[in-house]
Amino acid sequence: MKQAEQHPIAAGITALVAVAVGAGLIVGIGMFVGVNVMGLGGGGAADDRATDPGAGASLYAPPPKPTKTATGPAITLNASPTSTPEKQAASASISPSSSKTVAARPVKKEITLQAGTVAAKPMERIDLSGIYPGGEGAILRLERNDGQGWEDFGIPDVPVTGEQFSTVIQSGRVGKHEFRMKDIDTGTYSNPVSVTIG
Repeated sequence: MKQAEQHPIAAGITALVAVAVGAGLIVGIGMFVGVNVMGLGGGGAADDRATDPGAGASLYAPPPKPTKTATGPAITLNASPTSTPEKQAASASISPSSSKTVAARPVKKEITLQAGTVAAKPMERIDLSGIYPGGEGAILRLERNDGQGWEDFGIPDVPVTGEQFSTVIQSGRVGKHEFRMKDIDTGTYSNPVSVTIG
């Protein structure tokens, strides 16, 4: 009785193993044929095509050759659409300083500062923000003039990120104050902004 119960289980396991082996063979044969058709396998006609450009290779890179170095300016500025190259060449030969207009000029770095308010109570939050084109990564220091000259305000320096900056200040000193930002590396100043505290 026990042998009869074990026999169907063994037959089922044998059938599962046979199906798995058969499926593995079919997948393996398919991969072998696919690799050879694509030319990814080693040896044979695929290698001949790769080494002989005339044998119909689909990917062929010619040997590198040196390129010619460009002469003349890479950027031309202030060109009039109606001017001709001859007129431009003649004006360049007349004035040696005219070549300065052809060269690309660096971005003029100007710090633009703005205040979130023009009047605040003592110790009220004052938002200062601005832009600094070409000043990415610069460190700015806030200065104040309350009628007795410019001096450091005394907050941590402000970094420029994405050509923008912002900070928040508070002051208990009553009166009219002007604030400005200073690039600590170049000495460039922003425009002053006025805030009346009181």
